[in-house]
Amino acid sequence: MKLSFGGPGGSDRSIDTVIEDLKGREKHFKRLIEKNIARQHADDVWQESLLRIYSRLADGEVIQNVDAYMATICKNTTTDTLRRLGRQAQALAGEEIEANEQMRSVVDFDHGIGFEKIQKVLRAELTPHQHKVYILKHYYGLDSRQIADLVGAAGPGAVRQSIRAANRKLRTPAVMRQLGVSDL
Repeated sequence: MKLSFGGPGGSDRSIDTVIEDLKGREKHFKRLIEKNIARQHADDVWQESLLRIYSRLADGEVIQNVDAYMATICKNTTTDTLRRLGRQAQALAGEEIEANEQMRSVVDFDHGIGFEKIQKVLRAELTPHQHKVYILKHYYGLDSRQIADLVGAAGPGAVRQSIRAANRKLRTPAVMRQLGVSDL
């Protein structure tokens, strides 16, 4: 099958050849992805990006510059993943979520032993904003800049301030007892 990318006449490369070439440049694209999302999510974003470009190539979409197109797909997939993580954090913080579809992604959330107990304490002690920021930082491993973009904070400094305030509230002896943590 002749693909429609490169020049006006198309290219003789198969879809599989294009995907293999992109996989050979995986490190380059992962660095691009990791500029915007925590490393622990980079593999998922990369795999989703490969699926998206494969689907577009299979549909016969015209692509002039495959590398530039893949970079755009990686950036868009990263943004979609950050939004999904933000919705999950909202749900965990007890905030209203507009669509039932968003709740489905939260149902698949991996709750550890005692998670509900911890969530109950977090909801009681923290504001919804602090709770959401705390989850994005400590569970999802996002940095302050990424969290600020997700929650609409004034900037990374505001996020760090919310995290410090949450940590101060959670480090009181009464909260530590509720969580079953002995004093250090």
